[in-house]
Amino acid sequence: MTADPHDPTVPGSPASQEAATTAASEDVAQPAPEPEPAPEPELEPEPELEPEPELEPEPELEPELEPEPELEPELEPDDSLAVALAEAERSRDDYLDHLRRERAEFDNYRRRATRERMDALDRGAQQLVSDLLGVLDNFGFALRAAGERDPSDQLAKGVQMVHGQLLDVLRRAGLEDIDGKGSVFDPNHHEAMMQVAAVDDEGADRQPSSNGDPVEREPVVVEVLRPGYRFKGRVLRPASVKVAR
Repeated sequence: MTADPHDPTVPGSPASQEAATTAASEDVAQPAPEPEPAPEPELEPEPELEPEPELEPEPELEPELEPEPELEPELEPDDSLAVALAEAERSRDDYLDHLRRERAEFDNYRRRATRERMDALDRGAQQLVSDLLGVLDNFGFALRAAGERDPSDQLAKGVQMVHGQLLDVLRRAGLEDIDGKGSVFDPNHHEAMMQVAAVDDEGADRQPSSNGDPVEREPVVVEVLRPGYRFKGRVLRPASVKVAR
């Protein structure tokens, strides 16, 4: 017996497969039943809290404020330029004053060094000239001895020429003759070796004054026993003289 393909009861027939598909789609289309809400649990009443005692508010302390630093006033551009110019002028004056002092000190040092050098040279030359005074004295003795003999002696003339040349060189170096015969006696330049009574121009002795006292006259050099010399204003050797009073 042949099975009817359109019979849904026959397994595997198209009719049975269509019926199964329809039943499955219906099962999917129906929504699932919503669950019933669970009953809320009863809450126990909260215990009443005792009110906290009111606290008195603490007095607010004022914060200590640090002193604010004093601010320099802001300078306008013109004021800042004036201040900078004043500073520059003050620095310039300080440098100029310092330079003038340094220059003055250097000039003083240069003059002092020059003076000390010249003094040292003068002391050396003075010592040399002082040592040559004995040579001049010997030349003078030789000339006097030669003059007493024959004035035309060539040897005497040669000695006189050498004496004159030596004396010229020493005078150019600073040697000076001390005034001799006829000058007023000066204890700073003369050394009195002998003293004689002075006579007037007529050759007579001095007459006393009206009251009987002798007339006081300044002592005068009447003869030079040994010539004296100065070197650049300083007495090198006093002249040994004979004085009339």
